[in-house]
Amino acid sequence: MRFPLLCALVFAPLVVFACNESGTLVLRDPPADAGPDAALPCGPGGVSKGPWVLAADLAGAKIRWEACRAGVAGSVTLTPEAAGAAQHAASVETPFTAVETYTAPLQPTATPDYAGVFYMHEAALTGLAPSSCYHYVLDADPTAKGRFCTARAPGDSIRFMAIGDTNPGLGDSAKNVLAHALPRNPDFIIHGGDLQYYASGLETWASWFPIMQPMLSQGAFFASVGNHEFEKPDEHAQYDQRFFGGAGFDGKDDHYRFQSGGVWFFTLSTETPITAGSDQAKWLEAELTDASQQPGYRFSVVYFHRPFVTCGDTSDNPEARAYFEPIFAKYKLLLIVQAHMHGYERFELGAFTYVTAAGGGGSIGRVDENITRAECSSRKASGPFYHAVIFDVTAGKLTGTVIDDKGAVRDSFEKVVP
Repeated sequence: MRFPLLCALVFAPLVVFACNESGTLVLRDPPADAGPDAALPCGPGGVSKGPWVLAADLAGAKIRWEACRAGVAGSVTLTPEAAGAAQHAASVETPFTAVETYTAPLQPTATPDYAGVFYMHEAALTGLAPSSCYHYVLDADPTAKGRFCTARAPGDSIRFMAIGDTNPGLGDSAKNVLAHALPRNPDFIIHGGDLQYYASGLETWASWFPIMQPMLSQGAFFASVGNHEFEKPDEHAQYDQRFFGGAGFDGKDDHYRFQSGGVWFFTLSTETPITAGSDQAKWLEAELTDASQQPGYRFSVVYFHRPFVTCGDTSDNPEARAYFEPIFAKYKLLLIVQAHMHGYERFELGAFTYVTAAGGGGSIGRVDENITRAECSSRKASGPFYHAVIFDVTAGKLTGTVIDDKGAVRDSFEKVVP
């Protein structure tokens, strides 16, 4: 039977069909490099996803990766970017059972997220030098490598990248954004949530990782939780938190903090309550109080998924904004980075700069859908384009540079900061 317009169908969790070149529906062959489970591919090196870096602070970090069989890829070699001797660190291997197989029904070449036992590895690095960058490579696979920087000392300059709503299966936009933004060499990446989109029918986590690996290999990765992290009943626990849980400090997996250069970063989950009296609201104020009392404190940044303010085609949250802004003002929280509305926006609202950085690859939305909202008169820049934002914090100044998928600078701005 021929289905010229249908590229893939899923009839059962482990039965995947696809169209051959003549348009005939055929059973997709199991991978040639299948492991003990015939449905689970496992290449010679044994590394199936990653590596990436989490929880970087002044003296350490965690390097995490996934292996598709036990007993491989168990150590990492670390070399300072500046001169210095190589170091070696062993990883802790933890088996993890994925209970469902998920496919990309509209993209037959996308590797499924197979059910089976995977082996998560984490190497805890300690005793590192502050304000220093390192290269690392997995000893079992010389192609599995990356770099990261420890937190900068208070007062040092920092550079970081913001991106959100990454859906690389939709086309080359996400890949092109990274190709133009990453050469600016940010120390670390904050992600506004909606990392991967099962809903598009075009990708899986297994197909997401190879395209997004340049981002993961650039520096420590600090992601927010978005609504698309819950597309499957078990996705948040089986994938999002398995890969990126424990990214920060002093909170929980979906809300945490970290710092670099005396600038403190806080992420919240807009998928759980953030209203007055909620656990997250109480946590944020307590942690802001603590951060503001730390030696060398300059100011703070908060980032999350669903926007507090937008003129685009999603809801806003004026109640949350009204509640939090007095708290932000009290503790010099000056930059708010949000996502979810697939486009770019920058608002200057009193002391606060709100940046919607949600052009990471998801289909671009209607950025002027709700242009009559009162706050839209304070929107200084916007556009329906794919992008990432590079932020530089130097002495007394924060600079933002918005780079699109063709390498053009679409907005730039400066802000006075402590």
